[in-house]
Amino acid sequence: MTLFRQLMMTIIAIFSLMLAVVMVINFNTTKGYLIGQLESTTQDSATSLSMSVSDFMALEDYASVESSINAVFDSGYFSEVRIHVYDTDKDITRSNETKIDGVPTWFIDLIDFKVPVAKAIISNGWSELGQVYITGSAGYGYNQLWLASRDLLVSFFVIGAITLIIGSFALRYLFRPLAELEKQAESIQQRRFIKTIAVPKTRELKSVVLSMNRMAEKLEKEFASEVETAQWLQAKAFKDPVSGLGNRHFFESQMKSHFAERERGVDGLVLISLADLGKLNNERGYESADMFIQSAADILTKKVSTLSSFSTLARLSGADFVLLIPNFDHSQLTKVVDEILTELMELNTASISYSVAVANVGAVTIDGSVERSSAMSQADAALREAKREGSNTSKVFDLNMGQNMAISRTAWKDILESAIHHRSFKLKKQKVTTLDELPVVLHEEVFMGLEHAGKEYHAGYFIGLAEQFDLGSQIDQVIISRVIEHIKSRQLTVPLTVNLSVSSYAKPAFIEWLSKTLSHLSADVKNKLMFEISEQSVLIEEAQANELAQMLKTQHVLFGIDNVGKQFSAFQYLQTLMPDYVKVDSSYTRMAAGKESESFFMHTLCKMFNSLNIEVIATGVESEKQLIALKRFDVSGGQGFLIGRAQDM
Repeated sequence: MTLFRQLMMTIIAIFSLMLAVVMVINFNTTKGYLIGQLESTTQDSATSLSMSVSDFMALEDYASVESSINAVFDSGYFSEVRIHVYDTDKDITRSNETKIDGVPTWFIDLIDFKVPVAKAIISNGWSELGQVYITGSAGYGYNQLWLASRDLLVSFFVIGAITLIIGSFALRYLFRPLAELEKQAESIQQRRFIKTIAVPKTRELKSVVLSMNRMAEKLEKEFASEVETAQWLQAKAFKDPVSGLGNRHFFESQMKSHFAERERGVDGLVLISLADLGKLNNERGYESADMFIQSAADILTKKVSTLSSFSTLARLSGADFVLLIPNFDHSQLTKVVDEILTELMELNTASISYSVAVANVGAVTIDGSVERSSAMSQADAALREAKREGSNTSKVFDLNMGQNMAISRTAWKDILESAIHHRSFKLKKQKVTTLDELPVVLHEEVFMGLEHAGKEYHAGYFIGLAEQFDLGSQIDQVIISRVIEHIKSRQLTVPLTVNLSVSSYAKPAFIEWLSKTLSHLSADVKNKLMFEISEQSVLIEEAQANELAQMLKTQHVLFGIDNVGKQFSAFQYLQTLMPDYVKVDSSYTRMAAGKESESFFMHTLCKMFNSLNIEVIATGVESEKQLIALKRFDVSGGQGFLIGRAQDM
């Protein structure tokens, strides 16, 4: 219960106690006054009546006696007027049934109002002729008691209501700093270090607010230090200091991670070699050579940003760059290589290169059957062939001459549109578990594929084309709908996780559709549904990713971020999105089981994520050595072929 409600209940209790005490005192006082007044009235009336009828009694004029009784009875609040005549030993009586109008029955039954009876002797001279008995009426007393009690109660309720309304506004105003402190505490828990701007004048609250502000400032510095350390370690381990791109170590870790995936599509691998870098360094100095490298890196980075957020660009050595583009066919690769070479040749126009000879480019397309070493060898062979043909030339090899690439782009578009229309995508799921001896399944990630002409194709073969044909959001809608149907039709014990493409949630219409779809689901179904987005897509569409995250939180649906650490990012987006979990890129899983310097970087990442109360899941777990190494860190769960392979849904 909130402090505001407790104080309001305390005020109501005190007010009720005051009302009860005042009502009891007022009731007893009024009751005593009314009884005393009625006693006095009846006694006066009895005395007056005895004196007025004494002469009639002496003459035995009982008709006049009765008239006097009627006059007294009609003039006061009496229930009975009676005269007892001694001579005849008879009574002359006038009475009436007591009627109490306007007073509830329960009030009459609850109150014991003692009606007074007054007496007076009728005498004439020394002779006693009779006696007068007058009984008061309780109707007047009950009526006056009820009116007094009712008016007092109504007055108290009106005054109490006004007091509570004014008091609630006053308390809310006084408690406003406490509400701000509560928001500040929740924000600090989520590592959003806001500070309370308005410092209250109340001494106790002022001290608390200032202390919270100091704590927030200190925690902000500590978290910034953790992020800075993670960035420094990441740059130290993976970043080339001259070009700002990934270094050979970074590329090799990404290649190992990429080629470890069992379901790869068609990829493009490009090697770029700058010409005469050594001559430029010897004759013009290292600054000119560095400028050549940086300018070439800028051109490549700009080109890669237009291709795919999942591309990997790195500097292998002094003059050599490498580019891996997932889900890229031969015709696309040839076009991109020509564009890269054309833009690099402009460095000669700007007098940045050593001579007219700027670079050579060798490239190759590969599929899932090609090993990593073979792919690099073929790309190197293509580069050597380009260099043999002369400066500023390129060569693109096509290693995919099989049935997979026999399907044209137009045919793929028709196949995908048909699969969307018939909702015929094949779904699989892979479990994510804790790393305990007796693992507990945290959730299961959903993967999609499709079947055409008797052959199965996993998402790697067509997802890139789907993005190019702007079919990504339609595919995601089909997958989400089918997963929801699967959840409804089965008694699932763990949630299913759906990956969303950036082309989907970048569209406000898709987020609106998803929000509407989720709002129609029961809480049980939403508890079994989760979503993931990749870190690469977040860095491209951070605003839309934040809108998606806020919508999912409103719908009470969990979500996570995949491939975390694959890009050179500052991780600030985590404080904005605040996902429920992150899946660290599989390259870091391999590092965790590697050298101490590499495993320390994994430890730093886990520490930073856990400080945000974000669960960490390691991906690409494929060996017992990796599993044992991961148990040393704050890792909540793992995913990979050692944990469990994908199964049909």
